[in-house]
Amino acid sequence: MKNIKSISFTLLFFLQFSIYSQENFEGILKFNMQIQDKTGDLADEQSKQFVGDKQTYYLKGKKYKSELNGMLKITTYHEGRDTLFTKMNGTDVLMYSLTNVDEEKVISYEIKKTDKIVLGYKCDLLEVKTNKGFHQYYFNKNLKCAPSTYENHKMGLWDFFTEKTGGALSIISISDVEDFKSTIELIAIERKNLDDTIFVKPDLPIVKMPEN
Repeated sequence: MKNIKSISFTLLFFLQFSIYSQENFEGILKFNMQIQDKTGDLADEQSKQFVGDKQTYYLKGKKYKSELNGMLKITTYHEGRDTLFTKMNGTDVLMYSLTNVDEEKVISYEIKKTDKIVLGYKCDLLEVKTNKGFHQYYFNKNLKCAPSTYENHKMGLWDFFTEKTGGALSIISISDVEDFKSTIELIAIERKNLDDTIFVKPDLPIVKMPEN
């Protein structure tokens, strides 16, 4: 449970993106994922089987919803406040975690120019070293949310990333932290107006996400 929880929460940061526009993004995003469990509890094929290798991501302002395609069918709901709700296949409860609590401490960071082009966008690179490992985020400042949208969303370093990039959103993200390695890359994007009901969590009993 701990490893699956950590992986799914970290994916939430990477699944930020925008569209071919200067406007703040609203719509549906799809990503490829590669996850390696460094603890040895899950082999690579098991990570793919249980967590998945694809993610569908819905974003509207501070609200978002994430769906993973693994056997666990991990779905997360953020209704725009300070709480993330997670539903897994085979459970009849929602597990909650607070998004305004620090998970990692930034030690250093650097922004670099690169020659990488993704979906027509030439990317800059933000490299971040933390007390748990490092992250690489490829981004283009023309792909964005409002800079203040996630100013208190500390989970996944969203607040740090949007602050340092002026609201830019991640296109490719690579992480190597204590428990796992991951690579997340955008493969499809659809700009559209989303109904608020998409982000409403199911009516189920709510329990705290286990620490272990």
